[in-house]
Amino acid sequence: MVALFGAVQFPLLAAGPSGEGRMVYMKTAYHTTFQAYLAGPEDSPHGALLVHDRWGFNNQVLRWADKLAGLGYRVVAIDYFDGRMVRNKTMAREVIKSIDPVWVEANLRAAVDYLVRPGRRVVGVAWGQGAHHLASLTRQMPGALTALVTYHQRATAARDTSRRLNIPLLEVVSDRSLLDPGEYEDSARIREETWAATVKFLDTNFKAAGKQALLMK
Repeated sequence: MVALFGAVQFPLLAAGPSGEGRMVYMKTAYHTTFQAYLAGPEDSPHGALLVHDRWGFNNQVLRWADKLAGLGYRVVAIDYFDGRMVRNKTMAREVIKSIDPVWVEANLRAAVDYLVRPGRRVVGVAWGQGAHHLASLTRQMPGALTALVTYHQRATAARDTSRRLNIPLLEVVSDRSLLDPGEYEDSARIREETWAATVKFLDTNFKAAGKQALLMK
């Protein structure tokens, strides 16, 4: 079940699963590089920055990127795990402990710099741990993102992310991570409902100030 609550003012070389995008390496201000996935029309007036959670830069992220590209967005999905693959929660914890937030921020800034251009509105789309990184960057770079969409496994995490963000915000809370590589009985339904909620938010709130949060049970 999906329940809507709250309404207050607040913001190279391989194809993806559907063959719409390509993998590239992007350079940061520190002259380091990181892997990213580009998709969608380069001249689009709308951009989307995707940031994964503890499950890493997996096929679910690429599928989401292709879906947004299909809506006409210029999409950049970044890999801040530096190519490390995560297969279980223990591995996820170890990788997260080894990540320096300074380098994550550098990667995000480089992706934002790539996407931002005159006349383009950019939405940030992030899952779990990635949502915290993106929310932090949004506070440091006011005006860089026009809206923010976050997906969380727990309602408390979602509420923490929403604080002090003066942009349209959609928060989706579900019983499990949408990027979890495991398949469960209701995985397809949850992803479909989440995608439908995301599209509705982008269609109706991307250009307006407002906050919506979804609780998925």
